[in-house]
Amino acid sequence: MQYVQGPYTEWTAPTSYEQYYPNSTNRHHHLSSNASSLTDGSSAYGSSTSYLYDIVPPATGKISAELQNNYEVYYAKKKKRSNNQVIEDTNGLYKKEKRNLNDGFDDENHDYIVRPGEIWLERYTIDCLIGKGSFGQVVKAFDHIDGEYVAIKIIKNKRPFLSQAQIEVRLLELMNQHDIDNNGYIVKLKRHFTFRNHLCLVFELLSYNLYDLLRNTNFRGVSLNLTRKFALQLLSALLFLSQPELNVLHCGMFF
Repeated sequence: MQYVQGPYTEWTAPTSYEQYYPNSTNRHHHLSSNASSLTDGSSAYGSSTSYLYDIVPPATGKISAELQNNYEVYYAKKKKRSNNQVIEDTNGLYKKEKRNLNDGFDDENHDYIVRPGEIWLERYTIDCLIGKGSFGQVVKAFDHIDGEYVAIKIIKNKRPFLSQAQIEVRLLELMNQHDIDNNGYIVKLKRHFTFRNHLCLVFELLSYNLYDLLRNTNFRGVSLNLTRKFALQLLSALLFLSQPELNVLHCGMFF
């Protein structure tokens, strides 16, 4: 099961968390959400970006418009910088000017340059890159303290993405607190930290997403029984989000 990525026309990062939530009572959040194991013991997990928000009418429209504008401005500047970096060399060919970002730890897109075998915080050994998106990257790593593999989401070293990720952390922590029995099908955020100017979120390591599952069947599809189980988990997750204590609407579902 997988939550489908929502459009960026719906969500972008606020300039600051405190701007919209000075008392930390209202929530307008972004979540990376995964499915849990199937009830019959088989595995079909999802990992993708989803978007959630509280139903707070006075703020929703304003926030959505301003968040969308933030991303439009960000990508417009990014495109302009990219065009300016193209220079003509002595042979008449064109190449990009190399930039030294974040002391050489980041690439031109402000993503951390993943180095397999690198050890973080004397705890995590980076294994490999397992996902990438507009928010940043996800790597598989081994946690030497807990003795298990985890998934670490590395947020881009850019303020709009940092602000959005901070909101994501708050929402995940809130949802995990209410999902004590693990019946909400919400991915578990183990902890978070900052490493070389990148906010990093440590998640439980899950398995196949729905696309990978279909690809492994040569796109023949899955059985009706398995489809029912996916639907049951999706509806259970939506029911969990609708609790008065959460009151969250999932914006990344497509039927």
